[in-house]
Amino acid sequence: MSEYKTLLEFSRPEFVKDLSISRANDQGLLKVWFQVARNYSEESIELTGFEGLAEAVSSLLQAESATISKEVNSGKEFGIIKIECWVDECYCEYTCDSAE
Repeated sequence: MSEYKTLLEFSRPEFVKDLSISRANDQGLLKVWFQVARNYSEESIELTGFEGLAEAVSSLLQAESATISKEVNSGKEFGIIKIECWVDECYCEYTCDSAE
């Protein structure tokens, strides 16, 4: 069974305040940077991945709750970041390759 370490977690009334997306190369690698507004502070994270990451952006913007976590002690090179979103009482899960 996989173990995960939480990197960022937020829920309403916290929200994605700022978002930047760029394509890093010809193969479709995406970099998504976003910032979450909290009561008196802000947290940011940059995610890198392919198609699953593109699909996750919409869910992150609409999420009532979201958790981004990193798989630990797996030995895997790709798909080690899990993005979980709850939108309109529905659960969505995506993966990407790295988070900073």
